[in-house]
Amino acid sequence: MATDLIATAATAPAAERQAFIRIRDVRKSYGAVPVLNGISLDVAEGEVLVLCGPSGCGKSTLLRCINGLETINSGDIAVDGRSVSAARTDELQKIRLSTGFVFQNFNLFPHMTALQNITIAPVKILGLSQRDATDRGRQLLERVGMAEKADVFPFQLSGGQRQRVAIARALAMEPTLMLFDEPTSALDPEMREEVLQVIRQVHHDHGMTMVVVTHEIGFARNVGSRAMLLDGGEIVEEAPARTFFASPTHERTRRFLRAIVNE
Repeated sequence: MATDLIATAATAPAAERQAFIRIRDVRKSYGAVPVLNGISLDVAEGEVLVLCGPSGCGKSTLLRCINGLETINSGDIAVDGRSVSAARTDELQKIRLSTGFVFQNFNLFPHMTALQNITIAPVKILGLSQRDATDRGRQLLERVGMAEKADVFPFQLSGGQRQRVAIARALAMEPTLMLFDEPTSALDPEMREEVLQVIRQVHHDHGMTMVVVTHEIGFARNVGSRAMLLDGGEIVEEAPARTFFASPTHERTRRFLRAIVNE
């Protein structure tokens, strides 16, 4: 039932919703090595865009450019009407504060408990009182199924548990956009499903805009609004998620999906 509700919301036509991310002719190189070669796309408000592609195709770089963690060489990226590429330092900070970023390797502070990892940014950056931040943190830990792990350190948690704490930490800043960079790639199959279920629930509860780099076909098909294949820094194919995985039109996409299934 919940999955059906998610899929219905996720597959609502993008044209009926306001564009939340606008990317125009974005190019990014590392030295002489091109990584993004003229990427242009829109992500509608409330949409879940799934990015697929082989290693080194530019997926993670594109996420980092959306958040301003990487600067682009040319083109423009705008989030909620604010240009990331042309933003002043204070404007860029506002964009980052409204964007949650979940990395594949968790990036938790090892010397802090799960709860401390979640509360530090709301206190230091948003100015919440320690009491309010703690209340919010405990509520979020409960939401991701980690209430009993509030006082546990990251090294005492499994990979799936650490990733759920990382998601709670991102949500503590009350973002309007969530970016996920292969959030399950470092996990075993059972832990992957735990984390994917949390992401499904977050979208179901909040309906926020998401861009997800993942090779999890079931998750992408059922939760994604659209799926897109990047290769060589270019968009090879894009389609509604279920169409993309069921009947891709480009041979490169078919080869990529066959490789995933056979892994």
